[in-house]
Amino acid sequence: MFDVAKPITVNLRTPEGVKTIRVRFPSDEDWIERQRRRKVIIKQLGRGISETIISGGEDADAALLAKIREGDGEVDPFEANRIVEQLSQAEVDDVVQTGDSFRVALRVLGGVVTHLLKMPSAKDVFEYRRGFARVLDLPYNRQELTINLGAAGALYKKLITATEGYAGEAPIIHQAVAVKAAIDALDAGFQESAGPN
Repeated sequence: MFDVAKPITVNLRTPEGVKTIRVRFPSDEDWIERQRRRKVIIKQLGRGISETIISGGEDADAALLAKIREGDGEVDPFEANRIVEQLSQAEVDDVVQTGDSFRVALRVLGGVVTHLLKMPSAKDVFEYRRGFARVLDLPYNRQELTINLGAAGALYKKLITATEGYAGEAPIIHQAVAVKAAIDALDAGFQESAGPN
């Protein structure tokens, strides 16, 4: 059972030995702020090749860890990044369409959870995509991408009918993955039904 209210103990292996770090699970606002501070820079190298760099990721994770940490001890920004990445783990195991809904199974920290989402409308998908990512064109063939988890959370609240495996509400970091999985499954189903011209 995934419970955001329970404190979490992370054992971080380092060259100096194992560091035991106790944290609370970040709130939805914490996740939104972390994602807003992480800038994804995409540089076009030419011939269809691009390079993706996350700018400010370690600093954003260090700030988040400082906010959610319980106890003392030194943790550098790169160790903070490893801890926050563990907390944010949400991998899609399966997406099954059942009637006009999608059952999305996610593998998260501590187990498997399930989200039952209604099928989004074309307008829902359009508004989600418009609000989820902001792309700025920069000089020297670069783009800056900023993710807004709030857009995923808003669509999730509109589509959710049930969850399994949670004690309370699903955190926004899981909501975003479930919404994207449902939209991807919807898009894949549309492409299959369209067939060749």
